[in-house]
Amino acid sequence: MMPKAKIQLKIADFILDLTVPNDVPFILDRGFEGYVRTKQKNKQSTFDIGSDMECGKADLSIKCHVGCANAPKSWKEEIYSAKNGDVALWKIFNAEDGICVHVFDSENLSHLQHIAFYQEDQQEWTIYSDLNEELELESLRYPMLPLILYYLTTKTESLLVHASGVFDGEHGRIFSGFSGVGKSTMAGIWQMSGAEVINDDRLLLRKINGRWWMFNTPMYYTDAPKKAPLDFIYLPFHNADNTYERGNGMPLILRFMAHCIQHGYNAEHVQWHLNQVLDLAKEIPFTRLGVVPSLEVVTFIKKNEKS
Repeated sequence: MMPKAKIQLKIADFILDLTVPNDVPFILDRGFEGYVRTKQKNKQSTFDIGSDMECGKADLSIKCHVGCANAPKSWKEEIYSAKNGDVALWKIFNAEDGICVHVFDSENLSHLQHIAFYQEDQQEWTIYSDLNEELELESLRYPMLPLILYYLTTKTESLLVHASGVFDGEHGRIFSGFSGVGKSTMAGIWQMSGAEVINDDRLLLRKINGRWWMFNTPMYYTDAPKKAPLDFIYLPFHNADNTYERGNGMPLILRFMAHCIQHGYNAEHVQWHLNQVLDLAKEIPFTRLGVVPSLEVVTFIKKNEKS
């Protein structure tokens, strides 16, 4: 039997247990720095494992194996395909006790990168991955980790959302929308005003002990794990004047939900995510925000929040 190593990740206060081979180099890209804790290091790993810390009870188990060809051919009919034009980014199949996900290399979509099995009841992933060009095992290579986090949101009070998030030491705010609405611009403006940027593109929102929080997750660049309370949700758009339209009616709720990361093939998951958004709307004001991108918008927002 191949020797194994244990690695533990803490992402958005979720604890992920990884079991990895100990006879090939196992790597995580630099975006994972700060999220890694371990009891036993993979002997051939080339990444900085971080400090050893007391490991907690895992929310999810991930078993990592070498070679897509070694995956059992046990998947059934295809039930979902995420495509870029006519080319699949990943495909989802029914499988015994769960689903099977075929994930293609984001830099070469003709190459199958991972075959992963998810057993929802056991909260367990089993991932078969081809070695990379350097003969290293990258079981969580993009987009595998975001897919894993997405399925966590179908079982917990949480949401993955396209948004930037900032915390000024008193209030946490997110600015949610598709590309081009000014998420990163707003994050930069608030940073210039002295606020901390939690993330400028993708956030994981979680309800913990009755309160909603926002977290960053590993990206392609190095960043420390961050967490902040969530107090205001904004849907920004470019405008000739700064405008403020607060309201938690269904149009705004559904507009926000459109910015949450979701796969529409499973009606139960869609309903679960809708329930989370409706809960958010009960706790946190939603505001449609017209933005002139200057530091004045920070003062404008704070003034309207108090009114």
